Amino acid sequence: MKKLCACVLAIVMAASMAACSDSKTISSKASGSQATTQKVADSQATEGTSVSAGVDVTIDTTGNFVFKADNDAKTDIVLGTTDIDSLLQALGTPKSQTDIEACGHDAIDHVYTFTNYVLTVREMKSGEKPFVLDLYLSSDLIKTPEGLEIGMSKDDVIAKYGDADEADDVVMTYKRGTSVLRVSLKNGSVVSIEYMIP
Repeated sequence: MKKLCACVLAIVMAASMAACSDSKTISSKASGSQATTQKVADSQATEGTSVSAGVDVTIDTTGNFVFKADNDAKTDIVLGTTDIDSLLQALGTPKSQTDIEACGHDAIDHVYTFTNYVLTVREMKSGEKPFVLDLYLSSDLIKTPEGLEIGMSKDDVIAKYGDADEADDVVMTYKRGTSVLRVSLKNGSVVSIEYMIP
């Protein structure tokens, strides 16, 4: 069991490093106009004087992927959502929580490990609201809302999601709004499913 937990944590940490990006938006087949706007404080010191400037960072959750957590409430986990307190209350107590310094960002990633998935919430040190950054399905006992699960074939992925926005022999990537679904393959079978804000 300890080896399994260590393996899951290593995968999440590797995914966090791989997901590092300065990009705030991606192209998408889906459209949407409702957005959650957050202020990012950018402080600069000039001759002993602190000057604070606000920069708008928009996380558009309208067209984003939504995952239904497998609990009594069938809780919706929307990529990019900032209503973290309500979400965590609905999901219940995680098996573990780890806080990790985000690579390339002045932020802390809060990693919550549940029975069948791992949820990562990013909290910027500049003070704006935390948001759902990543959701990694860690078990073949859970499916996406479209019915995809670990162990299915590449043809099953295409049947459920259509042609990928980007694809090669090992990764199929689907884009919706400001979120991404990344399906990893090995020998033509799904070995991991991950939702993320790139």
